[in-house]
Amino acid sequence: MEYAKVLKAKDNRILLELIDDEVNENYLQLLARGGDNYVKLRLLDNKGITGKQRKLSYALMRDIALFTGDEPECVKEFLRFDYEAKTGEMFSHASATCNEATEWIAFLIKFVLEHRIALKQHYEYLLENNAWFYYCLMYGQCCICREKSDIAHVEAVGMGRNRNKINHEEHHFMALCRKHHTEQHKIGIEAFIKLYKIIPVKLSREDLKKIKK
Repeated sequence: MEYAKVLKAKDNRILLELIDDEVNENYLQLLARGGDNYVKLRLLDNKGITGKQRKLSYALMRDIALFTGDEPECVKEFLRFDYEAKTGEMFSHASATCNEATEWIAFLIKFVLEHRIALKQHYEYLLENNAWFYYCLMYGQCCICREKSDIAHVEAVGMGRNRNKINHEEHHFMALCRKHHTEQHKIGIEAFIKLYKIIPVKLSREDLKKIKK
């Protein structure tokens, strides 16, 4: 992987300086094949993985290992290779940036919910992560207790309105089982979100189609 330093950025133009190598013009011409040269650009976060992120990552991997009965190191390697196959990036706790760790944890959360992996507890940083609430919606699991969920509106839809004519892309949602959905109506939406530290989610048109809203 080539690394470069951003020297200047304005509008849609960025001037880069390669850190380790010089530009090989013959190689550029070969890659261009008579056309223009392109690069895949990914801006890096100078902040490294945080303690909370590291702790949650290892906790989730440990729970996956406990659930599957596999050795933790085997599970870690499997997940790293699966992540690389899906994203093209190899994750390493030793060198990860904060943004890279956020993407990695979202991958682990998706894996946990998709395969219904039992967790020992609701970890602190889990409830600070948008991915948890998003994938709970996508996989139909209550964001509080993991039971089968309904899709709950955060903003009131209102009595007598035709839900089929509402633009749901303008609304926020949360995945709640019947028990917690009933509790939400009893104590009010603001108190409920504060009590369970819920991060409401906006869904794209494609996401809404997937969950048939």
